[in-house]
Amino acid sequence: MKLETGNRKALLFGSFLLACAVSGGQFTGPSEWRMVNTNAVEAWNSAQQKSVSPVVAAWPGVVSDKQKREVRLLAEAVGHPAGITTEFLLVGPLSDRAYESAAVTVAKPGDIVRAIEHLGVARGGCIASRPFRFWPYGERLVATMRRLDGAEKPLQSLIHDSEASAPLLGDGGLVFTGGHWNSAGECWGDTNMPSSVISLYNESSTILDVPFQVGQSEAYGRLTLAEAMPFGTLIEIVLRPLTPMPRVLPLVVTAAMQGLEVKLTCAEASGAVLKQAGLADSLTWMKSLSEQGRELFVTLDMDDAMPLKRATDVARVFEMLDGKGIKLDGKTASGLYPRAFLPQEKWRERKDRNPQPFELHVTQDASGKIVKKLVFIEEDWSVPGLDPKLTPREYPFENWSELSGLVAKTGGPDCKVSLLFVFAPAEMALAKFMPGVRAVSEQLPMVYLFGE
Repeated sequence: MKLETGNRKALLFGSFLLACAVSGGQFTGPSEWRMVNTNAVEAWNSAQQKSVSPVVAAWPGVVSDKQKREVRLLAEAVGHPAGITTEFLLVGPLSDRAYESAAVTVAKPGDIVRAIEHLGVARGGCIASRPFRFWPYGERLVATMRRLDGAEKPLQSLIHDSEASAPLLGDGGLVFTGGHWNSAGECWGDTNMPSSVISLYNESSTILDVPFQVGQSEAYGRLTLAEAMPFGTLIEIVLRPLTPMPRVLPLVVTAAMQGLEVKLTCAEASGAVLKQAGLADSLTWMKSLSEQGRELFVTLDMDDAMPLKRATDVARVFEMLDGKGIKLDGKTASGLYPRAFLPQEKWRERKDRNPQPFELHVTQDASGKIVKKLVFIEEDWSVPGLDPKLTPREYPFENWSELSGLVAKTGGPDCKVSLLFVFAPAEMALAKFMPGVRAVSEQLPMVYLFGE
């Protein structure tokens, strides 16, 4: 039977679209991904369901085996040629980022998290999952991959890193951050972009991250696809814990004065004290733990009785060690992130900073009274030239309870400033001004302290 001309044209056009899809060439921008191997995926899922037992759990596209201590998940190659810049190794099935990923998973990101947790590996945290978290937080997993008709090999073999001497994806494995979850227990990546499963930069909702501090702009162009896989090639990714023991050790380290020396109290998240000693001895203890394979995420706190100058010295030591045996992780509810004690000296010059912060000036008069003054710098951009006219407005006040209202009043309802600079005598105890910092912590969460 002959086809009518219109039908024949429709079939030819459909064949053309299919050829484009098979080449993977259409993924040059955000685009919906459609599963390629529906029958093979269904067969794989059916086989995994048959293996479900007290030690094996399965979800569509992913299976977790406690006895083997591994998670296996299925993915389809996007079909990029070698040399294409990649920002993700894997994205979820509803992601529109196939154009910058090596492969797309069959399993939803949330189910991949559940599968890893089934092994007994706890979720960690993405960058920004708590205030001032700049390191991906969590246990390490190593990943391998294989085509369903091929041999297993390291997952990093898919990626070429232009900085081969210090690769972002290497023997240190991946950090199981666990992604971002809302209060209803729903995984953000299941429905929101980029739906990252394995990110090659520090992405704030990814399930697995590289174990370094690396921004999107730093990674872009550095990492490219090392080999081409035909569009829709089925691959199996295997995730295994890097070590049998937990690596992550979160510590709350409180610095306080003991006579003329600094004493550190190192406690677990539960509050149990693990070490209490002088600064040097405590750092030696932390170094030994790091050498034993523990990954120390340190939340540093300062006792209010410490002079600003000594607190700055302690913060400088921990800042120097950040990424070299310890990783600074957030702040306590009433404290500050260590870098708050280490502002750049050039920021003292108002003409050289943008935006202008609120300034809190604290001094002590001869009678011992604490003198407080808020300074708000008005910026007038209507004047000639490229720089605004700066007009400081000073607002002395008596009680810390007044400060929050004063900030709101002086800044006005449209104020976007979230930065506070505190100027205080270097020998002044933190207790003399930290009540003010805490009083406006919701309005002005970014704080820097300048010793005078």
